[in-house]
Amino acid sequence: MSTHISIYGYTNFRQFLSDFYQTKKAGKRGYSFRQFSQAAGFKSPNILKLVIEGQRNLTPQSIEKFLEALNLSGNQASYFRSLVAMNQAESDEERKEHLESLQRLMPHAKRHQLDTEAAEYLSHWIYPVLRELVQHNDFRDDPYWIQRRLTGRIDIKEIVRALNFLKKNSLISKDAEGRFSVKDDMVISSDEIKSLAVRTYHKCALEQSLAALVDLPIDQREFGALIFQIPDQSLLELKQRLKSFRQELHEWALEQQKKAPDNTVVQLNLQMFPQTKKALT
Repeated sequence: MSTHISIYGYTNFRQFLSDFYQTKKAGKRGYSFRQFSQAAGFKSPNILKLVIEGQRNLTPQSIEKFLEALNLSGNQASYFRSLVAMNQAESDEERKEHLESLQRLMPHAKRHQLDTEAAEYLSHWIYPVLRELVQHNDFRDDPYWIQRRLTGRIDIKEIVRALNFLKKNSLISKDAEGRFSVKDDMVISSDEIKSLAVRTYHKCALEQSLAALVDLPIDQREFGALIFQIPDQSLLELKQRLKSFRQELHEWALEQQKKAPDNTVVQLNLQMFPQTKKALT
């Protein structure tokens, strides 16, 4: 059995360390956490176990020691450093920066494993909106036509970039008659990338909502707020009711879409969060 695993494609350094340890243990009788510590130059015999379990983070100094025990150098060592930095970052801006670094360090043939296409898709409101817009019967593959059809503020360059991205990644495709079709919903396999992508998308949606509040007349928008009290144990039920409501609206919208050739792409944001918390005792 091979005692080497590739760092490339991992989006969680603790999972990589866990897989590394299990692979070494399976391939080398008697391999232990103590042996890893000795190879890395740590006095603590279970430092690897503590890091894998999330009880310890890695410092710049300890990263270099881990690289020694992991036998990683060159590009793979740089990947590990960026991976640790992404996982331990305190802000989404930092995480995105390190994700881009991982993408640059990843061998080209394996870049799809990072789910960066999905992360990019959720990075700007134009991508999912454009994905819907291309299904219009009168859609034109023309950035200026698209800009005239959008209510959101957006530059031509951003539209061109979004179109090229959707085409390049086969999220939209054109048939022989010039009509576009769309790929099924994207699947993000990595929890680390998924959480970052979803948070980024919702931040973008909130920013666009603020712009719509200013730009759109009242008959074209609906903003409202409802403040009420419910027991703590009912929060999960409320979340499920909102999810069910979204699904019901989506099914209704799909039926409406079939009834008329000229449709409007709509952004619907539902927001719910507790405004109070339990008093400290």
